[in-house]
Amino acid sequence: MNNSNMRILLKYIFSICILCLTHFVNAQTNIENTDSLAGRFISDLRAGTTEKLMVHTNKNIFAAGEELWFKAYIINSLSHKYFSHSKTLYVDLVNEKDSAIAQLLLNIPSEKTEGFIRLKDSLPEGYYWLRLYTATIQQHDTNEILVSPIYVVNKKFPSTLITSSASIKETRISTKAPHLFFYPEGGEIIAGTNATIAIKALDEYERPIQVEGYINDNIDSSALTWFKTDSTTGLGKISFFVSKAKNYAANVKWENQLIKSPLPQVNHYASQISIKEQTPTSLKVVVSQGDSLYKKGKQSYLLGINKDSLCFASVGVDMYELTIAKSNFPAGISKLLLFNEAQEVVSERTIYISKPKEELFISTNKENYAPRDKVVLTLYKGDSVLHPNFTALSVSVTDDSAVKVTSDITDIENTILLESTKNYDDLALLTHPMVFKGKSYSKQTMANKIIVKQSELPIDTLFSNIKGRILNRKKIPVANRLVTLYTNKQFYLFDTDTTNANGEFKFSIPPYLDSVAFTLQVSTLKGNKVDEKIVIDVISPFPKFSTPLSLKKKFPVDNIEFVNNLRNTNFKDIYKGTGKEWLQSVFVKSSIKSNTYNTSKRVSNFSQILTGEAIQKINPIDASTAMLMIPGLHLRGSFLTLGGVTSFTISAKDEPLLVVDGVMVAGGNGPQTDTNEGQSMDFPGSPVMAEMAKISPDIIDFIEVMKGPEAAYYGSRGGNGVIIINTQRKSNFSSHYEQYGTLVYYPASYHLAPAFSMPDYSNLDIKKASFKDNRSTIYWNGHLYTSPNGKAQVEFYTGDVNTNYTISVRGITASGEIIQRKASIKRN
Repeated sequence: MNNSNMRILLKYIFSICILCLTHFVNAQTNIENTDSLAGRFISDLRAGTTEKLMVHTNKNIFAAGEELWFKAYIINSLSHKYFSHSKTLYVDLVNEKDSAIAQLLLNIPSEKTEGFIRLKDSLPEGYYWLRLYTATIQQHDTNEILVSPIYVVNKKFPSTLITSSASIKETRISTKAPHLFFYPEGGEIIAGTNATIAIKALDEYERPIQVEGYINDNIDSSALTWFKTDSTTGLGKISFFVSKAKNYAANVKWENQLIKSPLPQVNHYASQISIKEQTPTSLKVVVSQGDSLYKKGKQSYLLGINKDSLCFASVGVDMYELTIAKSNFPAGISKLLLFNEAQEVVSERTIYISKPKEELFISTNKENYAPRDKVVLTLYKGDSVLHPNFTALSVSVTDDSAVKVTSDITDIENTILLESTKNYDDLALLTHPMVFKGKSYSKQTMANKIIVKQSELPIDTLFSNIKGRILNRKKIPVANRLVTLYTNKQFYLFDTDTTNANGEFKFSIPPYLDSVAFTLQVSTLKGNKVDEKIVIDVISPFPKFSTPLSLKKKFPVDNIEFVNNLRNTNFKDIYKGTGKEWLQSVFVKSSIKSNTYNTSKRVSNFSQILTGEAIQKINPIDASTAMLMIPGLHLRGSFLTLGGVTSFTISAKDEPLLVVDGVMVAGGNGPQTDTNEGQSMDFPGSPVMAEMAKISPDIIDFIEVMKGPEAAYYGSRGGNGVIIINTQRKSNFSSHYEQYGTLVYYPASYHLAPAFSMPDYSNLDIKKASFKDNRSTIYWNGHLYTSPNGKAQVEFYTGDVNTNYTISVRGITASGEIIQRKASIKRN
């Protein structure tokens, strides 16, 4: 080979190397650009994540006096996984005027978001609304709070709105021409392509209607294609070839008129994603360009996303086709997004991926049950090939005769969350909202964008402080007083603060569950106790706001026969207790005055009761002195005794046992509290009276006194009798607490739902007892979790009513799937 040929060969090889290197550099640049765009997009998507709420109640129609149980789920709005940015979930039950009937604080990080509300006998019949929200939701958009309606039936205070057994619903007849809405695939109509367009037909009241018509253009009046919408959804679909210089319209015949509705204009500068073909394993996607962009060498980026995750990414030039494996996406709703060279979303297409469906399988040990029969309920969460999935669940089992099946209005708050997993046909996918189209994700745009991150939003700390002031007998603030705060219930806390010139003090306390008593004492800086007033400023952690009217939905309660049956059903025939207490029937007659205290906390039906209301009338300052009004209680030699004594010398060993909210505090011939630490100046000798003097009458629900056999439950410590003080979480009488010297205070705290109470019919004595088991909710569990093999099993018993029961299950999986299933069993 001569030198000339060698030079030509080397030039040829060099050119090939340069060309390959150029292609490699371009490919590498395209990959980097795609990765950079995808990273910015996903980061922006996740930065804008918000909280979404879902709730499961045991039912939606109640008789006054029944129990409302609920479980709240706080999830990521995109991934639908458990979300714990906020610390506190606020829950309140409000009436028509938005006045709170009940209020609860739930701890989100601990996942203790199950709640219990006893509906008072005095509630007027009507609609009430359960509101759930976080501080972030309430402060930034009250339209995002969750509002779930319930209806309370009350025979004593019935509603006059329900007047007939079969109310005739008003049917509005549309008199105007139908409205047609058009949804081009990918959001645009492009010339030179086969356009696929969904049509939705609605009447003037936005109800779906059936219409028939055809498509024509502005040049030829003949029909290009015909269409017909469905009467249930109002949806129909058209497909036709789009010409460059034509405009198109839909023609519908309505009451002897031809109604013409123009389709969107052909866009010569548009880009479009369309699905050309689907197989069980792949999607054939076409990227089209308008005439003004066609063959201009314009680059575009295609991203596939599911919730907050990137599933697919590619880059192309001009018009092109590509095949995408469905295995890139999880089951359910996903989106394909097309970006132009400026990295702006120019087209959006929703897709649905069908895979082995994850289901919740519900099974029971049999189909038909006898009265007080054992039900074994097994739940299995997995897909159709039995791959288990860890799931958090809530379960309710309710009597169908006491729970009216209403419209889906009560499930509105869950509908959007379920959309990503329910089955869709392609017609419904075409009408799916365009969420991202028109948004830019270029470096410059993202650099200038102000993003309010979830971590920067306000969180709730309102009830973590105890504030107050010290006043002397002349109600003048006292400075330089040492205020001591302590508790040893559930956790240990000891702290001190010195009052400022205005007599003010402040303590910060950690989050805690349910009622905890904090004791406050006032003394001089030298530690000498003084008889000065401690005043606690009670600040409600609940914000005051009006529920948006659009959220105060009502489901129809228009069947007077059903309502009357519910009014006349006595759900109180069964005593709410455990063990042998289920052997007793409690009948409440209308001639007996309603109790003003929480009777469910009463230990014995043969005890003596002093209500908080009565204490306020006797001595609103000191409950210990009001106690002496109870027959049998005497103050002898500075010690409190119940009944007679057997010795001449009275001491602390002769005092009855004092129990406060289930905790043995003093007395009872057992370990005593340190009377020097917190004793009242009026009762220097009696540990029981000293402890009682610490408790503000303002928070006492009722005091129960037992003696003799009734006190035997407490063993030897109950030998001298038992005094049980039951407090309530907030005051019924004032907006602040006050007490001289020492004060026991129960600040707002996280609610801890009690265990659901039900009879143990494995005990034959209970099973054979004569009470009538009319429970409308025979089982509730708001904290059920599947095991590693995907299973969960619970047991409960049927009641006495011959009826069907509905099993309702809700929850979320570890992967963010929303669960909502129902099943039924029979009680013959």
